[in-house]
Amino acid sequence: MKQKVNSFDVFETAIVRIWAKPTDLFWELGNQLKQEGLIQVSPESWQQMRIDAETNARKASPKGEVTLEEIYKQFLSYFNWSTEQLKQIMEKEIVLETASLRPVPKIQQKIQSLQKQNARIIYMSDMYLPKNVIHDFLVKNNTWAKESELYVSSEIGASKATGELFPYCLKQESIKANDLIHIGDNLNSDIKKPKKQGVKVEPFTQTHLNRYEQLLADEQSLPLRFRSLLAGMSRLTRLQSEQTDFHKQVIWDTTSSAIAPILFGFVYSCLQSAQKRGIKRLYFVARDGQILHKIAQVICRNWNYDIDCRYLYGSRQAWNAPALQEIGETELTWIFNNTTFLSIDTVCERVNIQPQKIQDVLNRYGFDKAKWNLNLDNEERSRLKRAFAEKEVVDIILATATTYREKAIGYFRQEELDDGLPFAIVDVGWTGSSLRSFSKVLQSAGFYPQSGTHGFFFALEKRLKASAKDQLLAYFYDGEAPVGNRSNICKYRCLFELFVSADHGGTKEYDRDGDRYLPVLRYQKNEVAINWGLHVLHDAAVEFANQFTSNLTSQECSVDLFLKATDILMEEFVNNPSIQEAKTFGSFLMAEDQGEKILYELAPAYTLIDCIKLITRGRHPHGNIWLPASLARTNPILRIFLNSKAVSMTHNIRVLGSRLRRTILSKQVSEPV
Repeated sequence: MKQKVNSFDVFETAIVRIWAKPTDLFWELGNQLKQEGLIQVSPESWQQMRIDAETNARKASPKGEVTLEEIYKQFLSYFNWSTEQLKQIMEKEIVLETASLRPVPKIQQKIQSLQKQNARIIYMSDMYLPKNVIHDFLVKNNTWAKESELYVSSEIGASKATGELFPYCLKQESIKANDLIHIGDNLNSDIKKPKKQGVKVEPFTQTHLNRYEQLLADEQSLPLRFRSLLAGMSRLTRLQSEQTDFHKQVIWDTTSSAIAPILFGFVYSCLQSAQKRGIKRLYFVARDGQILHKIAQVICRNWNYDIDCRYLYGSRQAWNAPALQEIGETELTWIFNNTTFLSIDTVCERVNIQPQKIQDVLNRYGFDKAKWNLNLDNEERSRLKRAFAEKEVVDIILATATTYREKAIGYFRQEELDDGLPFAIVDVGWTGSSLRSFSKVLQSAGFYPQSGTHGFFFALEKRLKASAKDQLLAYFYDGEAPVGNRSNICKYRCLFELFVSADHGGTKEYDRDGDRYLPVLRYQKNEVAINWGLHVLHDAAVEFANQFTSNLTSQECSVDLFLKATDILMEEFVNNPSIQEAKTFGSFLMAEDQGEKILYELAPAYTLIDCIKLITRGRHPHGNIWLPASLARTNPILRIFLNSKAVSMTHNIRVLGSRLRRTILSKQVSEPV
């Protein structure tokens, strides 16, 4: 039986460029040539000239195949180059190609597996570069199989694109078409042409830009080098996946191309802001800060930022309750934060007291023990709020806060917040209430910074401060100075919370263990998130950070460039998720309340009952629905009731109905009996 021959396309199959598009490399070459004084035209002009030179050379060739030398001879009519200069510039292009190529892991593994089986391997490439150069590319990237053969169109005078290279290879290998298995990415050259000749094909299209990468690569408002390498690094990260589960593959791919660049841009902005302000230490606050801290460590290591990045255990509960020194309307607002589920147990937990301690007061207000773990309606919530304003309850809360404050101060001292080194807090957002409580604890401890506390946030809807000196800086969205469509994007804040979820439970408080202060976590492992695939998201984000910082310098980036990229990626992911993304990320379980009593799917598929509730009462399944993803997951017929026009119309009908009822009641009251 004749041995099967395995054929691999080279570029965009066995190896891939760091550039989003192959022709982007010509821009980089033009940039280098201009800096060295070899050309006077712009990199953009050179890029187009290089593309045109190849096109013209192919037109002049009888078979349409050309060498690199034939392409560069087209430039002799434009530039007064010597033969030596022409050779030097061609060599520069080859050097640049060499530096830009990376192996494609899945193909690399396949080649290595075939080698172990002593299978016959050949390579085919429609390329103008010399055979020895392409061979060196493959060897350097560990994708060359020993005793294999490389067939290059420019040297043979036949290409895959015309279909002529396949019969040539079959003859050279002394095999029939059905003995050849060809793997490649190009629809025409690697799939249609060989298939038509009876060759078995295995399409490999993972190297093609996905929609996020394509959007970045095509965005003309971004400098070409930045947009090309940003998209290229996203693709390169995506190709590193070792996932075999489809659900986790979606997490890896989406993180590589959308979530990781968004998070990277935010962390980069924090480091830039810190450097500009003379801040020497950044505290990334749990739990949002876990993945941000990992990214920061990569950036600092590879880009040499002299900033001490630390992970600080904290939370609303761990800081809000210890900061209490009075109970006024401000404090009651966060204590009674109006979540979908709110019980007496929930409210008591927010201030670290047991309901039994205030049982007499609760009884007076009509809350017997049987009601403590039940969801309260609006009237009951208002009544409970009045109960918590009673002096007896206030005194218990404040006395408890003192104990918790002492432990929080001990933990803060341990983490060197009192050593005088300029620092800032890094968190996602959204109002600065946690930072306000943090500052209050520092004030009571006596080591509140003279210049105030700095906080770097992804987004801020408003700024709640303990002191006018506190500085809260927003990266993507600032409610005091909104930009573009960012306010609408930030409606889905729970989606951002998903991006920065941690693999451990929230910090409830701090406890002393000998001479150490330790965070007391709600649970050690966030099993729900881990089982969903959180570690896949983290690994992909860190891989992107490594890829990006290894191929660009910090000087080639700017906060504004990352913000533009974030706008593009956010708009696409938030408002236009694919069905796979909607199912995968929409199935993530979120808690509205810090006590995490009730978990909700971020974007559940709407049932008929959900649609009826929305139409008649204006109620969604919970208050933090990622609606575009829910729409994607919902039955197409039911989607009719969920589109924005239908929702708006039913809302207007309910408002009119409510006004009509009030008008009728008002007339009935005013009419004499």
